[in-house]
Amino acid sequence: MTDRRDRRDYMFRRINEVLEELEEVNGEQNHHPLQWFSVIGEEFGEMCKAFNKYTDGIDDGNSGDFACLKEMEWRALKVTVNCVAMLECIQRQASKGLTP
Repeated sequence: MTDRRDRRDYMFRRINEVLEELEEVNGEQNHHPLQWFSVIGEEFGEMCKAFNKYTDGIDDGNSGDFACLKEMEWRALKVTVNCVAMLECIQRQASKGLTP
């Protein structure tokens, strides 16, 4: 197995784990499509802050902080998880013949 495939397998497992945790805490997510913009937008903003913190460290002559990398990964994962949850919600609505 390649390193690339191993990394993808790891990330897909993490996506599923975090989705399960989200559903365990909040239940099935059935937001209105426009509300997903707010949910994903907030997570995207947090991801951008993590990337800016990392970039600022590089601009200051640092090679980047491992903690920043982990935060960037976590925030990108949260954006991805919420996008998947949105797609699942859209599929559930469509299967019931619902429209926004």
